[in-house]
Amino acid sequence: MDDTASTRTNARPSSSAADTTPTTTAEIQALFQHLEAALSAKDADAFDSVFTEDIVFTNPAGRIFRSWSELHSYHRAMLGKSPAAQAHYDITAIRLLTTEHAIVNLEQSLHTPDFSITNRGTWVLIRRDGVWWVCSAQNTNVADSIRQIEAGRG
Repeated sequence: MDDTASTRTNARPSSSAADTTPTTTAEIQALFQHLEAALSAKDADAFDSVFTEDIVFTNPAGRIFRSWSELHSYHRAMLGKSPAAQAHYDITAIRLLTTEHAIVNLEQSLHTPDFSITNRGTWVLIRRDGVWWVCSAQNTNVADSIRQIEAGRG
């Protein structure tokens, strides 16, 4: 028998160690609005401006990028050849682990004249000098169309 389970209290803890304030929520929502605008403008520089140098980013097709420069190179290439797109991030949960660390669950929809895709993500944000940065992002494709798009068949 596992003694660890028997020594735990019956109360289940919450993952949030700090309350999400309206200001914090607005700051995080603004970050994702910035991403929406950058995608619409096909501006990889603006889009990638929110990621840390050591970002670990998994795109909806499962490809992993382990640095800002690697991710930025990918986004420059993809946005340069992609059709006009409208993106929307719907934040489903924000949990503050501390006042400087947040986990954001979201759903992103991307619509172009040729296709529409949806993915769900779990993103980890840190706040440095009053600015929120994305240091890790995991995206899961809801539709199978992303692989076709990356292969140039969509």
